[in-house]
Amino acid sequence: MQIKLNVKNGRVILPASLKLPDGQPRFHLTFPCEFTTDAGANYLVSNEVKHGYELPTRNFLERLFRHGDLFIDVGAHWGFFSLQAATHPVGDVKVIAFEPDPTNASILYRNASDHGLTDKIVVICAACGDTIDIAPLVTNSTMMHSIHGIGLKPPFARGPCKWVSMVTLDRALLPFHELTNSRIILKIDAEGFEPQVIDGAKSILQGGGVAVVIWECGHTFANGPERQALQRMVHTLSNLGFRHLRPPSQESDGPLAPFDVNQSYLGNVISYRGDLAV
Repeated sequence: MQIKLNVKNGRVILPASLKLPDGQPRFHLTFPCEFTTDAGANYLVSNEVKHGYELPTRNFLERLFRHGDLFIDVGAHWGFFSLQAATHPVGDVKVIAFEPDPTNASILYRNASDHGLTDKIVVICAACGDTIDIAPLVTNSTMMHSIHGIGLKPPFARGPCKWVSMVTLDRALLPFHELTNSRIILKIDAEGFEPQVIDGAKSILQGGGVAVVIWECGHTFANGPERQALQRMVHTLSNLGFRHLRPPSQESDGPLAPFDVNQSYLGNVISYRGDLAV
């Protein structure tokens, strides 16, 4: 599919498929022209133009957000879901966005700034995990950077690594105590590092404020120790009162079905507790 997007001041302008009442895009995601050949950028653009990027997750979040929510976006990339949350029509949805790659984080911050949303979107340039440390972020496309390269099993190529700061969510959120009194929606896209992110968030999960965790069940978890880590993570969440649902696929929307950790599935999983009234 041939896609033509506007370019201004060396930046590609991708209009959101989410619309305002007058039919205009609710926000624009922009990125430097040098990334037009990046596989991650092409995946984002083609899906957003075709039917909406990660359509089932996007639509679920549209139904889920309430006035005053806190959206924690772990692995925020260039800010698609952060911008969706901060511009949601219910109003006053705050965002804390974690992005470990410095280049991605700068693009994310620029997108927040261009929309006048730096008061609503806090950008933290760090990875999330189960300890406070520095860690190698193995690079791939802009969407497949992976701590320790965990998410880059064959046939996915590995690139050079960048050493980045790693924090636990429990520690990183302490300065934002006033925000964490809100209902929390936690989204994790960490290329196979999701179990470690959950291990570093046990205090906020046990505190009861997290209503929904949306996490990626990717290729990383097909087998080996990562598969066992996935099973332990689901067990941990279940013991905290979460139940687990999934859409039909990453691209097609439809009724949510129970997620079975023992079955093969690729896509986002919705773990929730309480009444999921969406």
